[in-house]
Amino acid sequence: MQEPEIFEQPVANKDPEATNGAVVDDGHTYHTGYGSGYQTNHTAEDSSLDDYHDFVYPEDRKLGTWSTAFLIINRVVGAGIFSTPAEIIRLTDSVGATLLFWVLGGIMTFCGLFVYLEYGTALPRSGGEKVYLERVYQRPRYLATCIFAVQFVLFAISTAGSISFSSYMMIASNPDATPNAWTTRGVAIAAISVVCLIHAFTPRLGIWLSNGLGAFKLVLLSLVVCTGFAALAGRLTVDPPGNFSSFSGGHPSEEGDVNDVLDTAGAAAGYALALLQVLYAYSGWENANYVLTEVRDAPRTLKRAAPIAIAVVTVLYVLANIAYFAAMSKKDMAESGVVVAASFFQHVMGSGLFVRRALPVFIGLSALGNVFAQSFAMPRVKQELAKEGILPFSRFWASDWPFNAPTGAIFLHWLITTALILGSQVGPGGTSVSPVAQISVVYTFVTNVFIYTGNWIKLFLACGLIYLNFTPSERWAEQRTTFRSSPLLTIFWILSLLFVLGAPFIPNNRDAAIPHYVVPALGTSMLGIGTLYWVVWAKLLPLMGFHIQHEIVQMPDGSERVKYKVSPTWCQP
Repeated sequence: MQEPEIFEQPVANKDPEATNGAVVDDGHTYHTGYGSGYQTNHTAEDSSLDDYHDFVYPEDRKLGTWSTAFLIINRVVGAGIFSTPAEIIRLTDSVGATLLFWVLGGIMTFCGLFVYLEYGTALPRSGGEKVYLERVYQRPRYLATCIFAVQFVLFAISTAGSISFSSYMMIASNPDATPNAWTTRGVAIAAISVVCLIHAFTPRLGIWLSNGLGAFKLVLLSLVVCTGFAALAGRLTVDPPGNFSSFSGGHPSEEGDVNDVLDTAGAAAGYALALLQVLYAYSGWENANYVLTEVRDAPRTLKRAAPIAIAVVTVLYVLANIAYFAAMSKKDMAESGVVVAASFFQHVMGSGLFVRRALPVFIGLSALGNVFAQSFAMPRVKQELAKEGILPFSRFWASDWPFNAPTGAIFLHWLITTALILGSQVGPGGTSVSPVAQISVVYTFVTNVFIYTGNWIKLFLACGLIYLNFTPSERWAEQRTTFRSSPLLTIFWILSLLFVLGAPFIPNNRDAAIPHYVVPALGTSMLGIGTLYWVVWAKLLPLMGFHIQHEIVQMPDGSERVKYKVSPTWCQP
């Protein structure tokens, strides 16, 4: 088919002395996108349709080094570290292999982080992968943007975190009861609603709460680590598990152990799935790249905050797992399921009020912090997609009324999150459900689909960075800052991502509610759905008499973004 016609618009004047179409209103500066140096063929009626502005965030609203670090920590540390260790030991049947996987997960995360640091410091704008994909994959036009838009809008949501928070609150309210599924859903919807309202109408309060919950997570993980040292010193209510007597762990006389729980333990499929679970626990390290427009001195701050955050998380994750093994046998840990943290404290402190009531609240607050971080960063990316006209009803989703927060995109984030909470089938017949089962099925499935589809995007970006660095015609060396990711680390990350994408297709004997191939098949199908959306948006519409108008709009900070408008051919000058 014929490529849609592109109308290139000249970039506005980059002179810092010029106003560049800025409008001062209520003490804040806005940007219309049409400065004195900007030539456009739009009529006044067309311009009136732009009911959003590019808000210039004042310095006191921008994130500093520690706020940016807590934004990452809050996104990475959710309920996963308190839940996934049980599944990992089930899959490996080895204490040594489990600990090595947590270290390897941290190394792989750092490799990916360096790739994103090179992109983020060279292109310091909100949008994350969207901005980087548009820089690398310029042909076919719009394809990379459409694929990313479908994946991010549908799966970059807070369903898993909201359900996790709700489930742990149900455990804390009555540990011995099985709550109604609709009650659990109702609490989850109330949680995401409150978080979105805070981010939309009191942005500063949202940042403060996010920082506070991030600090609380560090305290909670530190409590686990310190309790583990107490267990190593012999302060246990049970017999010492002896997990550090060998690489495999456990007493030599311990028979059956984890292999009685899961047939694939220690096999190739078990190791592959265990590494995937580790990587899922580390997911979210790219959170700051989504909001760089709101970061103070973004390149410098990102280079400091992101490594600090991931280093702290990696150390605490490894120490937390050592703590678990200091108090629990492999079999006890495997059978504890997603409440491994509760079983851990019970082995050290006994079945007291703290373990039964307080600890679920703490883990629930950790999950809520994850929801705060997601609901702050993800709508910023969706707003960027809306500003460029990629989404249907873009002007509505791009709105920042009334408090210069991405209110329209936050509402879109809330809408899809709530729809999946209501549509989640958790428990027999959807009538009543165990909170533990609710976390293990819904939380794992929704999170895994998002992470799996995101890994495809990360693979494209890693390959794209190799291309940019070794293709002089792209002039990437002139665009990037002094930070550069080592090509060897990038290649290692590419190989790791290929393994992560292929491993879920390996058959296994897990007695799971969802077949093993569903997540990778659904995640990979997002590429096809995104391509189909591109065919309709960029190919069929031009055949029906519409043109896609491509404009380069200068942002108030001097950077540029692309804006697409679909208009009938007969309206073109």
